[in-house]
Amino acid sequence: MPYKRKQNGSKSKFWWASFTDANGKRIRVSTGTTQKREAVALESKWKAEAFRGKAWGDRPSRSLGELMLEYLKVTTFKASSARDAYSADRLLEFFGTDCEVLAIRPSDISRYQKHRLTRVLSSTCNKETGLLSVAINYANSEWDWGLSNPCIGKRLPEPSGKAVFLTREEAAKLIFAVDQKAAHLVDLIDLAVQTGCRRKELLELEWDRVDWKNNEIILEAKHTKSAKPRKVPINPSARSVLIRRARVRSVYCPSTPWVFFHIKQCRNTKVGDRIKDVKRSMRTACRRAGLTGVTFHTLRHTCASWLGQMSGVEALTIRDLLGHSSVTMTDRYMHSDQMDLHDAVNKLEKFRSHSGHSTR
Repeated sequence: MPYKRKQNGSKSKFWWASFTDANGKRIRVSTGTTQKREAVALESKWKAEAFRGKAWGDRPSRSLGELMLEYLKVTTFKASSARDAYSADRLLEFFGTDCEVLAIRPSDISRYQKHRLTRVLSSTCNKETGLLSVAINYANSEWDWGLSNPCIGKRLPEPSGKAVFLTREEAAKLIFAVDQKAAHLVDLIDLAVQTGCRRKELLELEWDRVDWKNNEIILEAKHTKSAKPRKVPINPSARSVLIRRARVRSVYCPSTPWVFFHIKQCRNTKVGDRIKDVKRSMRTACRRAGLTGVTFHTLRHTCASWLGQMSGVEALTIRDLLGHSSVTMTDRYMHSDQMDLHDAVNKLEKFRSHSGHSTR
């Protein structure tokens, strides 16, 4: 009979099922539903499947926890490993570590999607179910696990109305909408638009990788999504942002290695600690500015769009500036001359002056 499991001192909101699998192992798994009637039906289904496996000698059971653990172990080299670990946690939280992968049906994926869409965008949900799909395919091809893939055909449509890039006016509105308590976000937004760097690349930026002499930000392989090093030119606007950050550093914490750091001590952070995330402050600024469908990554698209559509910079130069790689050019990666990249970011200067925003 389904039951409510205690987690962190309180009962889970989901009903849990308990049954013995085909190998005689006791399985305790979340049903992913708050309705007892649905939980009873799921438990009965899983018990029947376990009986058939025992009677007819089906393949050994594989738990979701085992699948995620083994897959994440062999893919630690991926730039998306942290994101994959987060997705795995969400899947395990819903289905349970002991849930048999073979017991997960397309209808279960639909239930998971319905649950997650109350909290995240469809694109995020697709990343999470996509991880499960990729892990199953890998286990089948590399380890011969013989698992069925319940994620096939379950990809959710992603909204096409999401902003691709900001206009000059929208960029100015976003800057002015930043909460004073998150003043660092002004510099972060400005630097993102002027360089096209990813959020992670900027938040993990250290002062010893700012080349003042050559006007470049040095990104080593470990700092980039593609695991390829690149040098990002900084135009006068980006340089001004970095000078402001240097002044903030000299006032609050001269010893910090980070460009973006906390200037106040909080419960879990000290002055000088790296700022690890800006999602909440970014959402607040977007809401105040009346911008929907905008994320920090939109700033990267904005940089590319301003360069390509408004400044006439060639696509190849933009690709090298942003560190993009092409699926059709896996091993061949064409690079523009470094001077071309410097010329490219300098063209963003006029858009900064037209946007009419002042920095704080």
